[in-house]
Amino acid sequence: MTPRIVVTPIRALIDQPLQLSVYDLMPKQKVTIKVQTKDDNDAIFEASALYEANQDGNLHLASTAPLSGSYKGIDAEGLVWSMERIGKKHGDYFDKWNAEPLTYSFTLEDSSGKLLDTAHVHRKFYDETVKRVPVHEAELVGTLFHPDTAQAFPGVLVVGGSDGGVNEHAAALLASKGYTVLSLAYFGAEGVSKDLENIPLEYFQKATLWLKSHDAADNTVSLIGYSRGGELALLLASTYDDYQSVIAGAPGAYVTSGLRNTIYAPIPAWTQQNAPLPYLKFTYTAKHFLNIGKSILTRKPFSFLPIWSLSQAKATNLDAIRIPVEQVNAPLLTIAGEKDECWPSADYARMVQHELHGKRTDNKHLYYDEGGHFLAFPYGLPGMPTSTYMHVGGGMIMDFGGTKKGNADAARETWHYVQDFLFAHTKKTSLVLHP
Repeated sequence: MTPRIVVTPIRALIDQPLQLSVYDLMPKQKVTIKVQTKDDNDAIFEASALYEANQDGNLHLASTAPLSGSYKGIDAEGLVWSMERIGKKHGDYFDKWNAEPLTYSFTLEDSSGKLLDTAHVHRKFYDETVKRVPVHEAELVGTLFHPDTAQAFPGVLVVGGSDGGVNEHAAALLASKGYTVLSLAYFGAEGVSKDLENIPLEYFQKATLWLKSHDAADNTVSLIGYSRGGELALLLASTYDDYQSVIAGAPGAYVTSGLRNTIYAPIPAWTQQNAPLPYLKFTYTAKHFLNIGKSILTRKPFSFLPIWSLSQAKATNLDAIRIPVEQVNAPLLTIAGEKDECWPSADYARMVQHELHGKRTDNKHLYYDEGGHFLAFPYGLPGMPTSTYMHVGGGMIMDFGGTKKGNADAARETWHYVQDFLFAHTKKTSLVLHP
């Protein structure tokens, strides 16, 4: 009989677990399973692993560990989250920002490399039940996703991190769970600032009020931010009492400097009432520049943690630039990885937790021992390749921390926490949490 590779479901939302099995092999036959996909830059990502069939000539990834390959242990989706960019040392960041489906192409090969079978699956972020609406009005730029019905749903405002632009795929997926979601651009997109520089907090307040009054929203707005967006989410919730609930992933605890051409610069990131907010300035030493040079020459990933540590130690205005999270009146969820190498998000989350201790019982703070920077929604989603390193240009590889498995495990678990947290605080009783 002809060997068959069967992957189900063939078409489904990205967060629905995949099941992969192979049938009609010889007993104990060794085969290689490979998977490929492309990110939004058309970069090719791939993973492979060697497996051995059972006595019946079958194998099931949900119960069979690979003999060798891109990951260890039993994990039905290990091939997906362990994919790395082809041709890049240490792999690369998996760029996904639009809401177009991903196609995963699986191949089955025997020990000689002969192709035995192929299977293709399509992973969606939304379907025909969700409406996509580009937003270029009221001086706002972004994309709105909401269930395509006359019913009003809880509103959610999503703000991204230092990459700028719009996270359409994440907003679309959340809308598929019964929310009206605005993914808001605040720099790095047409119609907004090129750089993260002098962005008015009033812009986000305007977006919040616009979303709250939208026909598809139920007059409530929750706020989700990640990385620099996590800093922003805490800053907004500390400033405006407009939010039903707040989620900050890989958050900051201080107001930090702006970015020019994606590089930290001595410029304010945020303003309020036309005045720049004081911020933490980056402090470099000759040793830091030497280490950066060595990293480029050796192609060794570079961590920014030492620079953050020195910058905080040298700062004389920490009290003035600390985000006053004790003023947040909404229930708050923070998510952080203990191995974040981008900035000390776990330490920052603990600072936030300390400041809020005893304030309310519905705050939640999640920490992941093997998690890095990209471990949770909207940057870490189940069913997608995970990211630990990024080629940022000029030969530099930036270390964002964690392990691929640690980030994948955290992405799966925190996605449920995010949904449960939103559900609990928006009282959306018709929401189906975990299909």
